[in-house]
Amino acid sequence: MTTPGAPKPARATLVEGDIGQALLGLALPMSLGIVFLIAVNLADTYFVGQLGTDELAAMSFTFPVVMLVMSATMGLGVGTTSAIARAIGAGDDRLVRRLTTHALILGVTIVAALAGLGLLTQRWLFTQLGAEGSVLELVIEYMTVWFLGAAFLVIPMLGSGAIRATGDAKTPMYIMMGAALVNGILDPVLIFGLGPIPALGLRGAALATLGARLLTFVAALWVLGSRLKMIEWQLPAITQLRSSWRSILSVGIPAALTNMLAPIATGVMTAMIATHGKAAVAAWGVGSRLEGLVLIAPMALSAALTPFVGQNWGAHRHDRTAEALRKARRFVLIWGAGAWLFLATLGGLVAGAFSADPAVHEVLKLFFWIIPATYGAHAVVSVVSATFNAVDRAVRSTLISAMRSLLLAIPLAALGSYLAGIVGIFIGVALATMISALIANAWAAELYRGQAVVVASQTRVEPERAPAASQSMVGVATHRSGLIDRLVASLQGLDGLEIGKARVNAIGFFGPGGREIGHVHRGGQLDLCFPPRVLDELVAAGRVVHHRHIDDACWVTYELESGLGGATELLRLGHALAKVRAEVEVKGHADLDRALAGLDVGERLRESIAAVVDSWSPKPIAV
Repeated sequence: MTTPGAPKPARATLVEGDIGQALLGLALPMSLGIVFLIAVNLADTYFVGQLGTDELAAMSFTFPVVMLVMSATMGLGVGTTSAIARAIGAGDDRLVRRLTTHALILGVTIVAALAGLGLLTQRWLFTQLGAEGSVLELVIEYMTVWFLGAAFLVIPMLGSGAIRATGDAKTPMYIMMGAALVNGILDPVLIFGLGPIPALGLRGAALATLGARLLTFVAALWVLGSRLKMIEWQLPAITQLRSSWRSILSVGIPAALTNMLAPIATGVMTAMIATHGKAAVAAWGVGSRLEGLVLIAPMALSAALTPFVGQNWGAHRHDRTAEALRKARRFVLIWGAGAWLFLATLGGLVAGAFSADPAVHEVLKLFFWIIPATYGAHAVVSVVSATFNAVDRAVRSTLISAMRSLLLAIPLAALGSYLAGIVGIFIGVALATMISALIANAWAAELYRGQAVVVASQTRVEPERAPAASQSMVGVATHRSGLIDRLVASLQGLDGLEIGKARVNAIGFFGPGGREIGHVHRGGQLDLCFPPRVLDELVAAGRVVHHRHIDDACWVTYELESGLGGATELLRLGHALAKVRAEVEVKGHADLDRALAGLDVGERLRESIAAVVDSWSPKPIAV
């Protein structure tokens, strides 16, 4: 039986069911969350604008520093979502709790360091950015409060990422809605005063933001700690911290760099466009802001792919991740085409709503004909980048984004400016986006080439026909090919077992629902995934060893040369557990005696298996 109060596992809710519905269920709340975030920023800007030009200018000076800290935090959030989603997909509940806890510690440590540095250097820093006199004093007034409350920013952002990793996008949306509501109520009260509350001016805007953060801080901690049981309330070991932080930062650092590219590229592009006059700059500014609104849905879909792909990649459901990417690309291309037709057709009306200057109108019309034509390609880059982040290939994600916004866009725009003026800049940016999308698609195809090509187990592999399995699936015959073929043949007839190519050089064994039980490499290493308690017992009994490359995960290794019987027994055990889990998810319970019949399971191992199965089930298991 499950111990009362024991942490319940975070179930991989995204590894089964309709892919389109799952992505919609994630993307729609994220879209609304983005809208609420925009609303908060607009509310702040509106109320501060009522104070005067100095206050509005002071707030503008804070944007680069705020965006730097936000970029670092959002990057850590992507890394957190990716790592936790993969752990959930692999069924490693202990690792899920550890990663969540260690992500929060990492986030607070980094943001506290940045905030402390900001407090110590803010006068010098904002002077270098051009603030002076009364405006500089207003900046210091605002940012002192902002820096002191920075820790309350990182917990909600990383916490929301961890919650989304479970497949729940609605709770983070509700948290964001609450923050927007609190911020909107506190802004006028603290800025202008109400009754006994004095008017605090720009400091009041900072305090209103801090109040909203405190709400999200408490809400995120309550959801993670009390509802989802995803936090470990104990001092972590240094070795575990290092392992978790490595997993998070391997995606988090490139993701943070990607976030920082956009403002850098925007600054360079604006300077280039400024050489063509104020009307060109004004048109570029309007077009860029409209682009952000038009692409909310594709960007939300990109964010939805991180938990979806992460869970399915961790569960080795590569077929589902590939199909999700196909659906996402199809959607964003259709969305982009629709946006282009709308803006190109009604560009004149849209331009008139933003400016009465005929020169701005003309440039905006050119913008609407050229740049939106590549919105679909822009979104393809985003969804492929999100996929690479989810599968821990974040460097490629950063390279794709850098090509689109900086490495290709700046040189091509500069060439276009020289050859054709402002039209050439727009064409250069569009070409950079198209080329980046083509490269992104090629890299995505390479990622999935050879992944999870499952063949039906009913196609028997007879021993006398060896080495058909090792050569046709793995592609290269080795001195262990005979062992691999005998292993494959020994597993024929297992109900629900599928055998097929799992990686470039491995044969995979898949249970009900397509979940991978394990895979054997052409070198003869059999890697298997077991729940942590079962894994510990198998390691303690000397039947397997910890995986040679993957730290702190559900994977163990068995060498085929140690004995074919041991390999067969372990795979049968993994298959039995996969069937039990599938049965529990459908019926709420399982017959463990029947599932383990005929397997070499001692008393201690059986107790561990029973405890694991009980944790999967809301009801007592049949024993």
